[in-house]
This record gives sequence, C-alpha cells and structure tokens, in this order.
Amino acid sequence: MAIPSSGTISLAGIRAELATNTYNASATVTASLEDCSDGTVATINTGNASGDRPNGSAPHAMSEFYAYDHDVSSFTDNISFDLDGANDYLEGDSGLVAAIPTTTGSISCWVKIDTTSANGLIWALNISGNTQNQIFLLYHNGSGVIRGNFKGANVANIVDSSTGLENDGNWHHFVMTWQASSKASGNIVKLYEDGSLQDSDTIAQSQTFSGTPNLFGFGRNALQNNGQNFNGHINDMAIFNDVLTASEVTSIYNSGSPKDESGHSGLQAYYTLEGYSNGDTEVSDDSSNSHTLTITNSTDIDSTDTP
Repeated sequence: MAIPSSGTISLAGIRAELATNTYNASATVTASLEDCSDGTVATINTGNASGDRPNGSAPHAMSEFYAYDHDVSSFTDNISFDLDGANDYLEGDSGLVAAIPTTTGSISCWVKIDTTSANGLIWALNISGNTQNQIFLLYHNGSGVIRGNFKGANVANIVDSSTGLENDGNWHHFVMTWQASSKASGNIVKLYEDGSLQDSDTIAQSQTFSGTPNLFGFGRNALQNNGQNFNGHINDMAIFNDVLTASEVTSIYNSGSPKDESGHSGLQAYYTLEGYSNGDTEVSDDSSNSHTLTITNSTDIDSTDTP
C-alpha cells in the first residue's frame, strides 16, 4: 500500500486499497478496526507481511498499528530519573566535558518540577573553583522560573522561562542554545520552552567564556558546596556542539518523547535512560560517542513517569 506522506489516514481510505493498492483519501465507506485487521475489507499492511498488521484479535492496542506509521520512533519511553533534591546527581566523564564547546552549543531536556523551596540545578558546565565563567540551567526558586545563564567574564546573560511551572503536574521541554565567540558578532543565548522561543539575551564579545571547563553534570551545583540539588524528574537529555534552529527545536518538541536524535550531525551525547536498571551506577550514552554519566547517591533513581 502506498502511504501518504502528509495529512490524515482514514479507515475508509485504507479499505479502498483492496481494489487498487493505492490509498484513497476521498473514500467514504466506513470500516471498523476489526474488519481491517482480520481481512474482511482490507489489511492495514505495508507489505502483506503478517508483522505489519494487527493480529486479528480485537480489541487492538495502538502498538499493533505502528508499522503503518511512517514516522514512529524506534524505541519506547518508559523511564525517567526522579532526583530527590537532596543528594542525587549525574556526572559526565572527561570526554563529555571536552565535547561541549563554550562557543556554540545546545542542550535539550524534558523536566518536571516537584515542590521545592530552593534553587535546583538541572545541568551545568563549569570550571573547578571558577564562578566567573559557567553555563547552566536551573530552577530559580525566588523567581519561580527555569533560568538559563551564560556567564562569561563574570557577566551573567540570563534567559527565563514562563512562571507557574513548580509542581504543576506537567512535563516541559527546554532547550538552551548559545553562540558566543570573541571574534564574531551575533552572539546570543536563547531559551526555548515547549517548542517556542521564550527568551534571549545578547552576549557581548567581551563577555565570552574564558578557560577550559572540567565539570559537567545534571542535578547539582558542583561549585557551591555541591548544593542546589534539583528536585524533580528529568528525561531525554541531548547535548549538541552546534546551535539548534527554531525549527529543529520545534521538531523535537512536537515529536513527543523520546525523540531519536541520532541523525543530527552535532549530537555529542543522548540519554534516553531506557537502558537503566536498579543498582546501575552509570547511564549509557545512546549516541555513538559513548559518554557515560555516573550516578551518585542513588541506586533506585528510575521512575515510570515520562513525558
């Protein structure tokens, strides 16, 4: 059957395949899912292979029809991490730290914020003992926002989310991007929230990052006595060495979660968390770069609450 590349697919159109083997978007004859699955009127089938159609036994799970979907993700999303706000955190290896440029980059992640009375670091790129140059995303309790900060030469370039996200019961998608070169104009940091640009701030050429980071992780502030632990869920974290465009960010958000980022040339690390089992002390990298994360202070950090 020829699958349309856009628009909706009706059961009537599928039924019309029986005579012509071509999808008929204008067909009006109705058919039930059971009729389509057991061959009464047609098969929901991309190649007349039994694995491409429902099993013939009603009622049907939507997963039985996934082979008919030309844009389905290649993996499931059953696990997130629930950080306790006390001492749980994830730490990147030296290879990951080196792979994140301070001149151009993007970090994408899904978060769900629990009730909290303090700031909570979602992720941070730092230099040990240096608070004048750092790039991070946190929940800022005093303002009630997710706040991104590209800090260079001790000057903060801040981008804020909308308010009202704490304990709202919802997952939110955030992407922070930065372009910051001392030899280029157009330097800017941006924060996208749920697929749309929420805030941006211009970075002066004199405010670019100085030094070489040696710390990157999720869930805590490695500079302030290892505090500001994040209280909430996190999932599908993707790290890029280039600046994602607005359309790329929207595509990630609209695809749902998880989103297979393996085809993006700038991908440096991707953590779907799906390979985690209780007792694991590391998180595997789902990109081809093998940058593992070390889990600290928890052997039971997984949750079935996902975006």
